[in-house]
Amino acid sequence: METTSSLFTFLIPLLLGGIFAVLGIGLLIFGLRERKKAKAAEAWPTVNGTIISSRLDQNTRTERRDGRTYTHTSYAPVVEYTYEVGGKTYQGNHIFPGATMSYDLGTAQNIVNRYQPGSTATVHYDPANPMEAVLEIKAKGGNLFMIIGGVFAILGIVGCCIGIVLVFVTQA
Repeated sequence: METTSSLFTFLIPLLLGGIFAVLGIGLLIFGLRERKKAKAAEAWPTVNGTIISSRLDQNTRTERRDGRTYTHTSYAPVVEYTYEVGGKTYQGNHIFPGATMSYDLGTAQNIVNRYQPGSTATVHYDPANPMEAVLEIKAKGGNLFMIIGGVFAILGIVGCCIGIVLVFVTQA
């Protein structure tokens, strides 16, 4: 029985550490990719575009915890625009490079307010693929994913180290 107990003593930190490390590294890679897309978009040429529509998409999530119900609402700004490159008209809907993000109501509304239908906006487009375009070149989520990923990776590595140390201590 003592062998099973000592087995779990180092397996749990190793297992949890490994999960945290893999999750953290995945988030770090995702964040780095988002930043790389934003950096590339900084060098893209620009053209004037026309805003077709702008709105907020609401996402409501309900969860039960500790016998209580919690409702979380987030908002995704959605802006559609047209622009012309080389005599060809394109339609886009990406505001920022990378993944679409959701925000609190105030932040999302501020983004939508910048892009009123019928107004002109600067469109950054990829010269290698003009169908890929954004209105703003800052990646909104990249840094957050990198911070969370870094914390998870460090916690995971520490957990794995604890598990390894426990293996040697229990064998001594």
